[in-house]
Amino acid sequence: MIKVGIVGSSGYVAGELIRCLVHHPNVELDFLYSHSNAGKSVSDIHKDLIEFSELKFTEIINPLADIIFLCTGHG
Repeated sequence: MIKVGIVGSSGYVAGELIRCLVHHPNVELDFLYSHSNAGKSVSDIHKDLIEFSELKFTEIINPLADIIFLCTGHG
């Protein structure tokens, strides 16, 4: 199982990435970092992920994740 984290996970691109990864058989979402939405359910922001309401945003980044995607703003 590959442990994946996403930084900037409340944005549009991250929402698409989460949608792909939650269905991947070899991926475990380790963390979904969002400073401004920490503690909220992912489905509060990404309405089309309502069936994954157990996923929560966090302010903790696990540096030991196998892969960390950076979905931060371009600015």
